[in-house]
Amino acid sequence: MTDVEANKNVARRYMQAVVDGDIATIEALQHPDCTWWILGFGDMSRQAFIDSVRDGLLTANRRVADIIGITAEGDRVAVEVRGEMTFPNTVYRNEYHNVLIVRDGLIVSGKEYMDTRAAAAAFAPVEGGAA
Repeated sequence: MTDVEANKNVARRYMQAVVDGDIATIEALQHPDCTWWILGFGDMSRQAFIDSVRDGLLTANRRVADIIGITAEGDRVAVEVRGEMTFPNTVYRNEYHNVLIVRDGLIVSGKEYMDTRAAAAAFAPVEGGAA
């Protein structure tokens, strides 16, 4: 397997770990010094990102993350994902573009682009209710 194919497999394993709710694999696939940048949130440390995934997406009752495209060149992997997360009070659907830098089988940095309007609509506080 080429390095490019191995890097694409790391990205696939990461996306599957999100679907499976497998926080141990999500953590294990990231280098200890991994950094993230998320559209609408900015820079995040590895731990802040892991906490965000665990306390956010992984609380969904059902998670779907269909990879609709994956391209890699060198250590850079671009992944297009169509996601649907079912929470008790809402269904969150969004399209993502993740750019992952993978070295030695670990994600060393990630950038995530999404439709911020879809995220705001799904998670906005309910009028007259608790946030």
